[in-house]
Amino acid sequence: MGQNLHARQAQLADFPGLTVLLETTPNIHRHLDWRPALEWLGCDAFWVLEDDSQIVAALACPPDPPGVAWIRLFAVHPAVNTVIAWNLLFARARVFLRKTPQLRAAGIVLHPWFGDLLSTAEFTHHQDIVVLEWDNVLPAPVRNAPAIDIRPIQPDEMAQVARVDNTSFESLWQNSQDSLVLALKQAAYATVAVADGQVIGYQISTGSGYSAHLARLAVLPRLQHKAIGYLLVRDLLQYFANREIYRITVNTQDNNQSSLALYKKLGFWLTGDQFQVLVYPE
Repeated sequence: MGQNLHARQAQLADFPGLTVLLETTPNIHRHLDWRPALEWLGCDAFWVLEDDSQIVAALACPPDPPGVAWIRLFAVHPAVNTVIAWNLLFARARVFLRKTPQLRAAGIVLHPWFGDLLSTAEFTHHQDIVVLEWDNVLPAPVRNAPAIDIRPIQPDEMAQVARVDNTSFESLWQNSQDSLVLALKQAAYATVAVADGQVIGYQISTGSGYSAHLARLAVLPRLQHKAIGYLLVRDLLQYFANREIYRITVNTQDNNQSSLALYKKLGFWLTGDQFQVLVYPE
Protein backbone atom coordinates (compact mmCIF):
# COMPACT_ATOMS: atom_id res chain seq x y z
CA MET A 1 0.00 0.00 0.00
CA GLY A 2 1.11 3.57 -0.63
CA GLN A 3 2.63 3.09 -4.09
CA ASN A 4 -0.07 4.86 -6.14
CA LEU A 5 -1.25 7.69 -3.93
CA HIS A 6 -3.51 10.32 -5.46
CA ALA A 7 -5.14 13.29 -3.70
CA ARG A 8 -8.49 14.61 -4.90
CA GLN A 9 -11.59 16.50 -3.80
CA ALA A 10 -13.86 14.43 -1.61
CA GLN A 11 -17.32 13.60 -2.92
CA LEU A 12 -20.58 12.60 -1.24
CA ALA A 13 -20.11 9.14 -2.76
CA ASP A 14 -16.97 8.74 -0.62
CA PHE A 15 -19.04 8.39 2.55
CA PRO A 16 -18.77 4.55 2.77
CA GLY A 17 -15.03 4.55 2.14
CA LEU A 18 -14.45 7.33 4.65
CA THR A 19 -16.59 5.55 7.23
CA VAL A 20 -14.40 2.44 6.90
CA LEU A 21 -11.25 4.55 7.25
CA LEU A 22 -12.46 6.36 10.38
CA GLU A 23 -13.65 3.14 11.99
CA THR A 24 -10.43 1.23 11.41
CA THR A 25 -7.50 3.63 11.81
CA PRO A 26 -5.98 4.73 15.11
CA ASN A 27 -4.27 7.64 13.31
CA ILE A 28 -7.02 10.21 13.45
CA HIS A 29 -7.46 13.80 14.54
CA ARG A 30 -10.99 15.03 15.12
CA HIS A 31 -11.58 18.67 15.97
CA LEU A 32 -13.57 19.47 19.10
CA ASP A 33 -16.68 20.18 17.11
CA TRP A 34 -20.45 20.25 17.32
CA ARG A 35 -20.69 18.52 13.95
CA PRO A 36 -19.49 14.94 13.17
CA ALA A 37 -16.56 15.00 10.78
CA LEU A 38 -18.35 13.36 7.89
CA GLU A 39 -21.13 15.95 7.96
CA TRP A 40 -18.58 18.28 6.34
CA LEU A 41 -18.50 16.00 3.31
CA GLY A 42 -19.58 18.01 0.28
CA CYS A 43 -17.81 21.21 1.27
CA ASP A 44 -14.94 22.52 -0.87
CA ALA A 45 -12.24 22.06 1.77
CA PHE A 46 -12.43 18.28 2.08
CA TRP A 47 -9.92 16.02 0.32
CA VAL A 48 -9.16 12.32 0.25
CA LEU A 49 -6.06 10.34 -0.62
CA GLU A 50 -6.56 7.20 -2.67
CA ASP A 51 -4.32 4.21 -3.22
CA ASP A 52 -5.75 2.77 -6.42
CA SER A 53 -9.47 2.92 -5.52
CA GLN A 54 -9.16 2.70 -1.73
CA ILE A 55 -9.44 5.82 0.44
CA VAL A 56 -6.41 5.75 2.73
CA ALA A 57 -6.38 9.29 4.15
CA ALA A 58 -8.61 12.34 4.49
CA LEU A 59 -8.27 16.01 5.42
CA ALA A 60 -11.05 18.53 6.01
CA CYS A 61 -10.69 22.20 6.98
CA PRO A 62 -13.89 24.03 5.97
CA PRO A 63 -14.05 27.70 7.02
CA ASP A 64 -16.80 28.13 9.59
CA PRO A 65 -17.17 30.95 10.36
CA PRO A 66 -15.51 32.60 7.35
CA GLY A 67 -11.89 33.48 8.01
CA VAL A 68 -10.88 30.44 10.06
CA ALA A 69 -10.37 26.96 8.62
CA TRP A 70 -9.99 24.62 11.56
CA ILE A 71 -8.44 21.24 10.78
CA ARG A 72 -11.61 19.34 11.57
CA LEU A 73 -10.44 15.95 10.35
CA PHE A 74 -7.18 14.27 9.46
CA ALA A 75 -7.06 10.51 9.26
CA VAL A 76 -4.62 8.11 7.63
CA HIS A 77 -4.55 4.35 7.19
CA PRO A 78 -1.88 2.74 9.42
CA ALA A 79 -0.20 1.17 6.38
CA VAL A 80 0.39 4.61 4.81
CA ASN A 81 3.17 6.96 5.89
CA THR A 82 1.51 9.70 7.92
CA VAL A 83 3.89 12.46 6.83
CA ILE A 84 3.53 11.62 3.15
CA ALA A 85 -0.27 11.54 3.43
CA TRP A 86 -0.33 14.86 5.28
CA ASN A 87 1.97 16.56 2.78
CA LEU A 88 -0.08 15.43 -0.21
CA LEU A 89 -3.38 16.51 1.32
CA PHE A 90 -2.20 19.76 2.90
CA ALA A 91 -0.75 20.78 -0.45
CA ARG A 92 -4.37 20.87 -1.65
CA ALA A 93 -5.37 22.80 1.46
CA ARG A 94 -2.64 25.41 0.87
CA VAL A 95 -4.05 26.14 -2.58
CA PHE A 96 -7.51 26.52 -1.08
CA LEU A 97 -6.27 28.85 1.68
CA ARG A 98 -4.43 31.11 -0.74
CA LYS A 99 -7.59 31.71 -2.74
CA THR A 100 -9.17 33.64 0.15
CA PRO A 101 -7.31 36.64 1.62
CA GLN A 102 -6.98 36.62 5.41
CA LEU A 103 -8.10 32.98 5.66
CA ARG A 104 -6.14 31.10 8.31
CA ALA A 105 -5.95 27.40 9.06
CA ALA A 106 -5.79 26.34 12.70
CA GLY A 107 -5.48 23.13 14.66
CA ILE A 108 -5.79 22.03 18.28
CA VAL A 109 -3.02 19.60 19.21
CA LEU A 110 -4.85 16.74 20.88
CA HIS A 111 -2.13 14.22 19.95
CA PRO A 112 1.66 14.82 19.82
CA TRP A 113 1.96 13.28 16.34
CA PHE A 114 -0.58 15.76 15.00
CA GLY A 115 1.36 18.66 16.49
CA ASP A 116 4.50 17.40 14.75
CA LEU A 117 2.67 17.39 11.41
CA LEU A 118 1.43 20.94 11.88
CA SER A 119 4.91 22.13 12.82
CA THR A 120 6.41 20.61 9.68
CA ALA A 121 3.77 22.49 7.66
CA GLU A 122 4.94 25.78 9.22
CA PHE A 123 2.03 26.19 11.60
CA THR A 124 3.08 28.41 14.49
CA HIS A 125 2.05 28.47 18.14
CA HIS A 126 -0.78 30.92 18.80
CA GLN A 127 -1.83 30.10 22.38
CA ASP A 128 -2.78 27.20 24.62
CA ILE A 129 -6.16 25.96 25.78
CA VAL A 130 -6.20 25.26 29.51
CA VAL A 131 -8.67 23.10 31.43
CA LEU A 132 -10.30 24.11 34.71
CA GLU A 133 -12.54 22.15 37.08
CA TRP A 134 -15.04 23.38 39.67
CA ASP A 135 -14.25 22.89 43.37
CA ASN A 136 -17.88 21.94 44.22
CA VAL A 137 -18.46 25.01 46.42
CA LEU A 138 -21.34 27.13 45.18
CA PRO A 139 -20.02 30.70 44.78
CA ALA A 140 -21.53 33.54 46.77
CA PRO A 141 -24.54 35.45 45.46
CA VAL A 142 -23.88 38.83 43.85
CA ARG A 143 -24.66 41.89 45.90
CA ASN A 144 -26.45 44.61 43.96
CA ALA A 145 -26.83 42.22 41.04
CA PRO A 146 -27.69 43.78 37.67
CA ALA A 147 -31.32 43.65 36.59
CA ILE A 148 -31.18 40.73 34.18
CA ASP A 149 -33.29 37.69 33.54
CA ILE A 150 -31.54 34.31 33.14
CA ARG A 151 -33.65 31.73 31.34
CA PRO A 152 -33.32 28.90 28.80
CA ILE A 153 -32.36 29.89 25.26
CA GLN A 154 -35.25 29.91 22.80
CA PRO A 155 -34.56 28.74 19.22
CA ASP A 156 -35.73 32.07 17.78
CA GLU A 157 -33.02 33.86 19.79
CA MET A 158 -30.08 32.24 18.04
CA ALA A 159 -29.38 35.26 15.81
CA GLN A 160 -28.98 37.37 18.97
CA VAL A 161 -26.84 34.68 20.59
CA ALA A 162 -24.59 34.61 17.51
CA ARG A 163 -24.23 38.39 17.66
CA VAL A 164 -23.11 38.19 21.28
CA ASP A 165 -20.70 35.38 20.41
CA ASN A 166 -19.14 37.11 17.41
CA THR A 167 -18.61 40.42 19.21
CA SER A 168 -17.11 38.75 22.29
CA PHE A 169 -14.35 36.59 20.78
CA GLU A 170 -11.45 37.08 18.43
CA SER A 171 -12.13 35.64 14.99
CA LEU A 172 -10.34 32.38 15.77
CA TRP A 173 -12.87 31.50 18.46
CA GLN A 174 -16.10 32.78 16.97
CA ASN A 175 -18.90 30.35 16.16
CA SER A 176 -21.28 30.69 13.24
CA GLN A 177 -25.00 30.78 13.93
CA ASP A 178 -25.33 27.33 12.35
CA SER A 179 -22.74 25.93 14.76
CA LEU A 180 -24.48 27.52 17.72
CA VAL A 181 -27.79 25.99 16.65
CA LEU A 182 -26.10 22.58 16.64
CA ALA A 183 -24.60 23.34 20.05
CA LEU A 184 -28.04 24.19 21.44
CA LYS A 185 -29.44 20.88 20.18
CA GLN A 186 -26.69 19.00 22.05
CA ALA A 187 -26.79 21.07 25.22
CA ALA A 188 -27.65 19.75 28.66
CA TYR A 189 -28.33 23.30 29.88
CA ALA A 190 -28.25 26.50 27.84
CA THR A 191 -29.30 29.94 29.05
CA VAL A 192 -29.34 33.58 28.05
CA ALA A 193 -28.99 36.72 30.12
CA VAL A 194 -31.66 39.19 28.99
CA ALA A 195 -31.96 42.91 29.75
CA ASP A 196 -34.63 45.19 28.27
CA GLY A 197 -35.75 42.36 26.02
CA GLN A 198 -32.30 41.89 24.45
CA VAL A 199 -29.87 38.98 24.79
CA ILE A 200 -26.70 40.35 26.37
CA GLY A 201 -24.99 37.08 27.31
CA TYR A 202 -25.33 33.34 27.06
CA GLN A 203 -23.88 30.00 28.10
CA ILE A 204 -24.13 26.52 26.61
CA SER A 205 -23.16 23.49 28.66
CA THR A 206 -23.02 19.80 27.80
CA GLY A 207 -23.44 16.82 30.07
CA SER A 208 -22.37 13.20 30.21
CA GLY A 209 -23.20 10.90 33.07
CA TYR A 210 -22.16 12.58 36.30
CA SER A 211 -20.11 15.37 34.70
CA ALA A 212 -20.80 18.54 32.76
CA HIS A 213 -18.78 20.94 30.66
CA LEU A 214 -19.28 24.67 30.15
CA ALA A 215 -18.72 24.78 26.39
CA ARG A 216 -19.48 28.46 25.59
CA LEU A 217 -19.81 31.60 27.68
CA ALA A 218 -20.05 35.11 26.25
CA VAL A 219 -21.23 38.55 27.30
CA LEU A 220 -21.44 41.64 25.11
CA PRO A 221 -18.12 43.47 25.45
CA ARG A 222 -19.71 46.75 26.62
CA LEU A 223 -21.35 44.86 29.50
CA GLN A 224 -18.44 42.72 30.61
CA HIS A 225 -17.06 43.02 34.17
CA LYS A 226 -20.59 43.71 35.46
CA ALA A 227 -21.17 40.25 37.02
CA ILE A 228 -23.29 39.00 34.11
CA GLY A 229 -20.89 36.15 33.27
CA TYR A 230 -20.63 35.36 36.98
CA LEU A 231 -24.41 35.09 37.26
CA LEU A 232 -24.71 32.88 34.19
CA VAL A 233 -22.08 30.46 35.50
CA ARG A 234 -23.41 30.48 39.07
CA ASP A 235 -26.85 29.62 37.72
CA LEU A 236 -25.51 26.65 35.74
CA LEU A 237 -23.50 25.42 38.74
CA GLN A 238 -26.68 25.52 40.83
CA TYR A 239 -28.59 23.75 38.05
CA PHE A 240 -26.14 20.84 37.87
CA ALA A 241 -25.63 20.65 41.64
CA ASN A 242 -29.40 20.26 42.05
CA ARG A 243 -29.08 17.20 39.81
CA GLU A 244 -26.11 15.85 41.81
CA ILE A 245 -23.66 16.59 39.02
CA TYR A 246 -20.58 18.07 40.67
CA ARG A 247 -17.74 17.47 38.20
CA ILE A 248 -17.93 20.53 35.99
CA THR A 249 -15.13 21.61 33.67
CA VAL A 250 -14.43 24.50 31.34
CA ASN A 251 -11.73 25.40 28.82
CA THR A 252 -10.30 28.83 28.09
CA GLN A 253 -7.22 30.38 26.52
CA ASP A 254 -4.13 30.59 28.68
CA ASN A 255 -3.73 34.32 27.93
CA ASN A 256 -7.37 35.26 28.57
CA GLN A 257 -6.79 36.85 31.94
CA SER A 258 -10.36 38.12 32.34
CA SER A 259 -11.78 34.66 31.76
CA LEU A 260 -9.27 33.00 34.09
CA ALA A 261 -10.02 35.54 36.82
CA LEU A 262 -13.77 34.96 36.47
CA TYR A 263 -13.47 31.20 36.72
CA LYS A 264 -11.12 31.44 39.69
CA LYS A 265 -13.64 33.68 41.46
CA LEU A 266 -16.32 31.08 40.78
CA GLY A 267 -14.25 28.29 42.34
CA PHE A 268 -12.58 26.70 39.33
CA TRP A 269 -8.98 25.53 39.49
CA LEU A 270 -6.47 24.75 36.78
CA THR A 271 -6.12 21.00 36.28
CA GLY A 272 -2.75 21.25 34.51
CA ASP A 273 -4.15 19.85 31.26
CA GLN A 274 -3.56 22.08 28.26
CA PHE A 275 -3.48 21.85 24.50
CA GLN A 276 -1.57 23.91 21.96
CA VAL A 277 -3.35 25.91 19.29
CA LEU A 278 -1.32 26.29 16.09
CA VAL A 279 -2.21 28.51 13.12
CA TYR A 280 -1.14 28.86 9.50
CA PRO A 281 -0.12 31.44 8.57
CA GLU A 282 0.21 33.45 11.81
